[in-house]
Amino acid sequence: MSETESEKLHGLSALLRSVVKVQAISDAPDYEQPWQTSGPSSSFGSGAIVKTLRGAKILTNAHCVENHTFVEVKRHGQAAKVIATVEAVGHDCDLALLDVDPSFYRGIKPLEIGPLPHLGDKVQVCGFPVGGDRLSLTQGIVSRIDLTQYDQSQRNLLAIQIDAAINSGNSGGPVLDNGKLVGIAFQLLDGADRVGHMIAPSVISHFLHDVNQGTYRGFPGLGIEWQALESKVHRQALGLHSHHSGILVTRVGYESSAWMTVQPGDVLLEVDNTPIGPDGTVQLREAELVGFEHVVSRRHVGETISLTLFRDGRQLDCLVVLQEPKPLVAEDHYEVAPSYLLVGGLLMVPLTRDYLKTWGEQWWQTAPKDLVCLYEHGVATPDRQEIVVLQKVLADSLNQGFHELESVWIERIQGVSVRSLAHAASILDATDEPYYRLESADGRQIVLDRKECIRQEDAILSRYGVPENRSPDLIQRKSKKTPTAESWPSSFEGLN
Repeated sequence: MSETESEKLHGLSALLRSVVKVQAISDAPDYEQPWQTSGPSSSFGSGAIVKTLRGAKILTNAHCVENHTFVEVKRHGQAAKVIATVEAVGHDCDLALLDVDPSFYRGIKPLEIGPLPHLGDKVQVCGFPVGGDRLSLTQGIVSRIDLTQYDQSQRNLLAIQIDAAINSGNSGGPVLDNGKLVGIAFQLLDGADRVGHMIAPSVISHFLHDVNQGTYRGFPGLGIEWQALESKVHRQALGLHSHHSGILVTRVGYESSAWMTVQPGDVLLEVDNTPIGPDGTVQLREAELVGFEHVVSRRHVGETISLTLFRDGRQLDCLVVLQEPKPLVAEDHYEVAPSYLLVGGLLMVPLTRDYLKTWGEQWWQTAPKDLVCLYEHGVATPDRQEIVVLQKVLADSLNQGFHELESVWIERIQGVSVRSLAHAASILDATDEPYYRLESADGRQIVLDRKECIRQEDAILSRYGVPENRSPDLIQRKSKKTPTAESWPSSFEGLN
């Protein structure tokens, strides 16, 4: 073996000492019985000891420790497991930061984050895939760099595709190039053999920056829906000049970053002084394009970003403060108990992706079509920030005649349009009418005797093993005043 080969081998061996195995015991919520959990389960993953402003820490995937109750880690080359503490979790970017007793890091040189690799670069994937208890090292070639939907959150963030299999247990393991960490393995490409994805170094740095600031606030989004403007005729009809590029804004989410500033019908020409192509792309590097959302997501929640719009024949410059996304139908939640409200045996919950997943692995085909459509296309408005669903009826004499109802979108209660589950609770708590009246989106009515519901509440809770008539978050909010629709502003501001 040559001296150069020996040095490379020694250097790689030192790097591999920073790879760890992660084992977690978790207890996930039960969205069919939202007052209880599904029971404990165990999972395995990988991690990397990385350098942060607060010293060495262990970086892994959020999905490796989701809903955790107990976490252990083991260093490559050592037999003993050590209890770990989860310091921070970013489910939107599928990253988590763990810490252990300082002695665990003794003799280790933490990995440093490297630059974004280039197409064709060879990288090394390290981890502990299922099938053995020893470290696995595989090589892959970078084959694509693009925004990718992260399975953990459904967010589109920068990811790197490699032609190396990422098997169960590999998740959270470091991907190395020239001695630097250039990615974290996190998911496979559906329907493809030996094609995996790793989290881009810029996403990792964003996560660590937030954690170093003391609070992880996530990745921001503009909160708009848009349409490509690749049709020359369409562009002419909008009055765009030949030098203009950009995309057409079709909807703006309530209380999103763009709310009160951007309007449907605007053409978004630039974001953060970066021109947007008619297909919604921006320049990543020379000869490389990526979706414009990348420009937004590389900034931090609370920062101000510039937008250039085309409206009514003129160009407008404006500033917006970046917020976390506020979808009408929430994506998956972790480490929090589900929200629910039980009135007269009627179990009401917010429509979430977690709820839709109770319909099975192919939930987008088996769940009610109207609810799936709301998930895929719904946008929050001043009148509705959450969809309230009658999940099922806990049968009792007082709700006789409604026992078969399930997965019904409740649009109005006591004649009032329902904005959220918390709003639904406040309406029912405040009413002194003799009947509870609920109306579904398709016009069906549910009517219960209010006094009988109150009188029999304890009996229903006891019979079905429900601890409270509402989830802890609604109990905490019960005394808070819910704003009225009249208090919401309706004008658009922020334009220069």
